[in-house]
Amino acid sequence: MKAKICLFFCGVLINLSAWCQPVFDGYEAYYRTRNGIFNSDASFPIAGGTRNIIVLDGKRLALNRAHAFPKEHTSVDLGHWAVAYRATSFACIEGQSASASGTAVRYQSVYLVDLRQTNREIVYKLPSLFGTCVGVRVNARMEPLFDRAEYIYEKGSDQPAGVTLLEFAIAKGKFERTGHFVAVQFVEPGNVYKFQVTDIK
Repeated sequence: MKAKICLFFCGVLINLSAWCQPVFDGYEAYYRTRNGIFNSDASFPIAGGTRNIIVLDGKRLALNRAHAFPKEHTSVDLGHWAVAYRATSFACIEGQSASASGTAVRYQSVYLVDLRQTNREIVYKLPSLFGTCVGVRVNARMEPLFDRAEYIYEKGSDQPAGVTLLEFAIAKGKFERTGHFVAVQFVEPGNVYKFQVTDIK
């Protein structure tokens, strides 16, 4: 009897824990909880379009020569509403093609600029699915961390039920998996921007 009561209350606590998870309205809202290096309220507009060279604080940045994350391309199309961010050792530029529509609006061009070396800025093209500069953070070694989003599908469904955010680091100029991830579940059918966290490693 005691074992049954214990199992009952354990089940209640597990369900209550899941129910109490906050619901996020967008990926920037979620990443604000991750102590990133760029404040979403501190962005400023920057000339976008399809220009390969962006000038930021007097520095000419060749975005088309960025070190691209696997399967990302570096043909520049930042659209009309590109924004930039600055931090002590890094900068970031993001934008979206003006022609994006349908599911293409889920993809954002994100360029991280490493400013730690004197007279040598290194540009990286980060994963674009649900990409945002606000998601960039650093580890204890001051290596940039970011996530690659992968859809989660339930068996027999062609509509994603959520995404897994796989964490990567930029270590010595290379993209490396850290082994950490966060899984999120969409809470409204067809809405990929409203979700809650279901698993963390």
